[in-house]
Amino acid sequence: MRKTLKIYFTSDMHGYMAPIDYATGERKDAGLANMIPHFRKDGNTLVLDGGDTIQGSPFAYLQAQAESAEMFARCMNLAGYDYVTLGNHDFNYGYEYLASYLENLDAPCLCANIADVTGRLPVLPSAVKVMENGLRVGIIGICTDFINVWEKKTNLTKIRVGDVRKALEAVYEKLRPETDVLIGLYHGGFECDVKTGRVLSTTRENIGYEIARDFGFDLLLTGHQHMALAGAEIAGTYVAQTPANAEQYVEAELVWEEAAEDKAAGRGASGGRFAGNRGRVVSCNTVLCPAGSVTDARTEELLAEPERQTAVWLDTPKGHFDAPLMPGEHLDMALHGSSIADFFNRVQLWASGAELSTTSLGNEVKGFGKDVTVRDIVSTYIYPNTLVVKEVTGETLKRTLERSAEYFDTDEAGNLRVSRKFLEPKISHYNFDYIMGIDYGFDWRRPEGSRVTHMLYQGKPVEQEQKFTMVMNNYRASGTGGYEFLRDSPTVREIQTDMVELIIRYFEEQERADLTKWVE
Repeated sequence: MRKTLKIYFTSDMHGYMAPIDYATGERKDAGLANMIPHFRKDGNTLVLDGGDTIQGSPFAYLQAQAESAEMFARCMNLAGYDYVTLGNHDFNYGYEYLASYLENLDAPCLCANIADVTGRLPVLPSAVKVMENGLRVGIIGICTDFINVWEKKTNLTKIRVGDVRKALEAVYEKLRPETDVLIGLYHGGFECDVKTGRVLSTTRENIGYEIARDFGFDLLLTGHQHMALAGAEIAGTYVAQTPANAEQYVEAELVWEEAAEDKAAGRGASGGRFAGNRGRVVSCNTVLCPAGSVTDARTEELLAEPERQTAVWLDTPKGHFDAPLMPGEHLDMALHGSSIADFFNRVQLWASGAELSTTSLGNEVKGFGKDVTVRDIVSTYIYPNTLVVKEVTGETLKRTLERSAEYFDTDEAGNLRVSRKFLEPKISHYNFDYIMGIDYGFDWRRPEGSRVTHMLYQGKPVEQEQKFTMVMNNYRASGTGGYEFLRDSPTVREIQTDMVELIIRYFEEQERADLTKWVE
């Protein structure tokens, strides 16, 4: 006898509930509201989410100012989610904001390595659901433990984030024998190439390949890296992942086959590596589906007023530039500099009083026209970062620049291109840093580690032991992106105001002082 299980899976929606392009204000074929009409539920269907749900859009930013993510929970409830897990960005706006989401959510939250020491947050490690056709489906939620590296400590005072593998081991051994189908809901990606197994990263941020290889999941649904991935298999485990911002979802159909009493457990010819007591999964078809253009009427009505308020806020004028600050190609900006990065660095220096500043640009950069609105700000500086001032030496500065210089590579014909280090396992242009306060140069033709040609501070060569204060965002201060040595540099002070707020304040205060005469 064969039984089927249908799954709809979203992840990394990053606050995109409505079909809106916040950079332009125009409608867009995206958003949870446009996915909901595709979720056709019956007694043998599950709707699952992989986290990073309540942060990432201007709408989410505005909701966070009131410390309420209830609107996201109400949208998720209309979508009929059965289970969700947490993503690292779900912690960005603090405990109360996260609590308002989970406490208003109908779906249980599963995350085996996340614990609230107060016991308030309704988070469970796993669940077993018996479907209408009798299938016993187990789901284990898990989130990258690099939350401990990235997140502001003030947001984790009540939260304990455990090791991913250890948490899985503790839950898996008990759950696997009790289920016919076991699903991993992992907010993390792959450290190896899914097709070849080639190692792409040696950190523990993403260990999806290891999980698929070493654990007996029938289906591992992943996130965090924003990869469009479907129809893939690792060591007998089917794997899938969605892109970001609710543009696509995964639809999966598993087929489970009842085992003959005399059939030995093990890999079947057509799949099904993980035979249970009663049978095994013999196939799983996963496909990526577009959100489409049809909007769920109930969700649209629910979001109408808060989205109107968001639009009014986004269109609020905040300042004026004497000339537009527009992005170029990432490689060209890395080579020749960026006026947008210069502006961010100037704001950071203004807010911190540090001698030097370092910043980066997102993978997608909107830029600024002459007249600047809140929409321009939140669409160009897209991260919920605060600032940290570090004490760095000349040696540390050189290491920082050498890491950024690894961004450059050449193809077989000798043409300059972006290094694969910044494109795999996920695109990470944001790991190239722009430093203000020193004069420096690269020669990308040299071997990595010796590409910095000069470093001058106030016209004089920087000495190895010379000390500076340098301001950076909290993500970079954590040492991620290949800048581990910055984590180890002494912290002088922290500025706990969101960078978007600092940019808005900068405009408000500097507008009277002819803000942008520095723009050339």
